[in-house]
Amino acid sequence: MRRHRTTARAAFVALLLAGLAAAALTTPASGREQGVPRLVFPLVAKTNLWDNYGDPRGNGRHAGIDMENPWRAPVVAVEDGRVEHAESSLGGCMLYLYGRSGTMYLYIHLNNDLTSRNDNNGGCVNDVTFAVLDGARVSAGEQVAWNGDSGDANGNPHLHFEVHPNGGTDVSPFKYLKRASRPLFAAKSGSPFSLGLRGSLVAAGAGSITLEVERVRQYPGGRWLEIEPRTLELTVPPEAAVAPSIGQITGPALRVFRTPVPVAAYTVKAKTTADAILGSAGTLQLSRVAPLP
Repeated sequence: MRRHRTTARAAFVALLLAGLAAAALTTPASGREQGVPRLVFPLVAKTNLWDNYGDPRGNGRHAGIDMENPWRAPVVAVEDGRVEHAESSLGGCMLYLYGRSGTMYLYIHLNNDLTSRNDNNGGCVNDVTFAVLDGARVSAGEQVAWNGDSGDANGNPHLHFEVHPNGGTDVSPFKYLKRASRPLFAAKSGSPFSLGLRGSLVAAGAGSITLEVERVRQYPGGRWLEIEPRTLELTVPPEAAVAPSIGQITGPALRVFRTPVPVAAYTVKAKTTADAILGSAGTLQLSRVAPLP
């Protein structure tokens, strides 16, 4: 685990002095951002996202984007790569992701609480801060940590996220976050999962249902999380259990509900894939659905 005495930007001072000044003379500014792929959004939770990159701060220019998110929301890898744990007095518990593209990403202010209170007693360790081991190889959408308020964010849970193309100086993450693919849940590729979904049934028929989803719970071990509202299409196998009060949803023709029906739906247990993490159409199968009270 790396330990830093100030902010995460201090980690790059030696690198900057050694070579970045020379590289800047020969590489156009736009070229330094080449190679950053389309990302998976770094959190599974409803997020207050705005552009605060470059804002003046007490210790200098803001090198990333701060996003307000629920405490202990799952933090995920934005692309395939390798992680490295770190900590500092101001950044608190941190994680570096060295992406397969060559881009480095920095996650700051991760969780350090042992209980549901802001106790700051957990330190920067596995199962409190980190969901994977130091040095682990991870896939996009895999959970790597939990969101928190460590360091100088104490009492204000949020994620500070940085993007460093080619491992160099920071660039604004905002445009990458705006077009990032939103994960429905976080899991390791190939691991078993099933989901609980709460929202509204808006259409059904022709072997599928369409839901407007607002809350998600991952099994095993997850909790209900509010997410950005999104439309999901699930396939309906013959054995799916449908509450009688909902009516027929397996007919040959698509039926659009004039008044969406508030429901709780659950998916068939399956193995995690990239498409499943993103909730791509047809990748999730319905196990049962019932109206919400």
